[in-house]
Amino acid sequence: MEWFDCCAEFGIPRVPPGPFAATPRELLEEMDFCGVSEALVSHAAMRDESAQAGNRLVCDDTHDEPRLHPLWAILPLHTGEIRSPVEWFYAMKGNGVRALVAHPEQHRYLLNGLTFGPLFEEMSARNIPLMLGPDWRGVTALLAEFPRLTVIVVRHSGWGEDRYFRPLMERYERFHVDTSSYDLDGGIADAVARYGPHRLLYGSGFPTLQMGGSLLTVAHADIGGDAKAAIAGGNLRRLLSEVKL
Repeated sequence: MEWFDCCAEFGIPRVPPGPFAATPRELLEEMDFCGVSEALVSHAAMRDESAQAGNRLVCDDTHDEPRLHPLWAILPLHTGEIRSPVEWFYAMKGNGVRALVAHPEQHRYLLNGLTFGPLFEEMSARNIPLMLGPDWRGVTALLAEFPRLTVIVVRHSGWGEDRYFRPLMERYERFHVDTSSYDLDGGIADAVARYGPHRLLYGSGFPTLQMGGSLLTVAHADIGGDAKAAIAGGNLRRLLSEVKL
């Protein structure tokens, strides 16, 4: 199978969780060790320091690495820190960025229509994925406002969080979760049986989690080969191919 990680990071974290990849080359070495072909990547500075600086760094550092696909972090439109939606999407296209990530707690904003309405309306129309952490109240409120927004929740836990995300799967067809820490016994197989394999994406959560753990969980899940291939990378490739910039 071709593994395409939807949730990996390089750069030096403010508080290193353990082994990490300071550079793209170190991340690629970890990917090669685990058998991962490609990865959607962010830079630690995007979360821990400056979204603008991190956005520049992730593109500059991955420019010559075709296996690494950069994410950008969003900021509110009102402060003038990012361009207007039209200019923002033009810049995304020029830099090969096809997905975005939000860090509302670290960057001190509310993830709602009041703050991001024009941006999220355009993202919904253009099928641009938004990566979010497992703030389930915030995710639920966001999808209620923007039901066509493509949302991927990453680094959630398998210990009972199905009770948060399964209602969202049933209502919002463009809602997805990654597998980085979805280690509930039989959880992947049951979710696939109920909702199909297209709502799950392989994500490692590296370096907070180690890259091979989630890969092994998916590889040994009690599901068919086609479902495994979809989760391993097919679903993420499909979502990125649907982006209109």
